[in-house]
Amino acid sequence: MATTKGRGTYAITIEPVALRGLISLLNSLDKDTQAKIRDEAQPLSKRLAGQLMMFGASSPTPQTRLVMESISTPRDRLVRVDIGGAKKVGRKYGGESSSSGKKKVRQNAAPAGALLWGSEYGSASGVDSIGRAFTNRFKVGRRESGYWIRPAVDSYTPQLAAEYIEIIKSIVKHIGKI
Repeated sequence: MATTKGRGTYAITIEPVALRGLISLLNSLDKDTQAKIRDEAQPLSKRLAGQLMMFGASSPTPQTRLVMESISTPRDRLVRVDIGGAKKVGRKYGGESSSSGKKKVRQNAAPAGALLWGSEYGSASGVDSIGRAFTNRFKVGRRESGYWIRPAVDSYTPQLAAEYIEIIKSIVKHIGKI
């Protein structure tokens, strides 16, 4: 399931329908067992992140490469990949001249979260709410099915879900809860 979370972060948590009954079981397990589940889920999260990088490398939006720098895999009981957020990516802009006047200081770079949705869904030119014309900032047209995140998640989720279910079943059987 893909959810929005925080400031411009696209958090991907795979929670198949078959696992919904097991989530309450995961909550009832002791801390050591939950730590083992986290250890087992982390490689799956890293593989999903690898798939996202692979799909992102073939994305036609140039900002995708910048957004890919923000991909992280927090240690969690579920398969989880976070994309976007406040991490500064891309070239610096703005700022002010230093006291010597030789270089710029206090420059900013765009946060990955600000580029996330355009890198995934593209953009279109038009007119904003106060009448200013804007151009196609992400170089490709709007695509509701996404360019890299959604296709990667859709293609890889069935395999990941099956592996994750097996991991949970084997751990729960091992501790004698089933």
